[in-house]
Amino acid sequence: MIKTRLIALSSIFAVFTALGAQFAFYIGPVPITLQTLFVILSGFVGGFRVGLLSQLIYLAVGLAGLPVFAGFKGGYMVFLGPTAGYLLSFPIAAAIAGLIYNPVSSRSIIKALLACILAEIVIYSLGVPWLILWFTNFSGLMLSEAVSRAVIMGMLIFLPGDGLKIAIILYLLKRKEFLQIIIRARA
Repeated sequence: MIKTRLIALSSIFAVFTALGAQFAFYIGPVPITLQTLFVILSGFVGGFRVGLLSQLIYLAVGLAGLPVFAGFKGGYMVFLGPTAGYLLSFPIAAAIAGLIYNPVSSRSIIKALLACILAEIVIYSLGVPWLILWFTNFSGLMLSEAVSRAVIMGMLIFLPGDGLKIAIILYLLKRKEFLQIIIRARA
């Protein structure tokens, strides 16, 4: 029963992440999407295991060629593109969010905020260096230019949207109905 719930909940969040990827707004090589909202929520709702497994399922399905990544892309070539570092960070970020936030032991909104921020730091910590590497190897930019472009186009432009996604998550956590869903999912 527990394994069935784990697989079902993980699959649901893999689908949510795939749907979030399709709300893509391209302003550079890395699109603005709703993926990170569902990455963090997968850890919050299901905990460490669901967060990790849901994002591994998402990556595996995309790697297998299904068009689940932004712009309805799929296949191994996406993992050679500018978004690869961000994608690979999703399982780690979701797992960290699930480890830090536990609705039963602590309903602290500060702890939830910390989990969101740390998850975002993980995403940027893998995404931006990969983008620098991508700029230098595939776009022919010098390292200094690649670093500045990656920081601007791979992090700074995302901060307002990520702040909004975090605000949405914190709002949901204040709702008793949503909190009950989380408690039931983690039981």
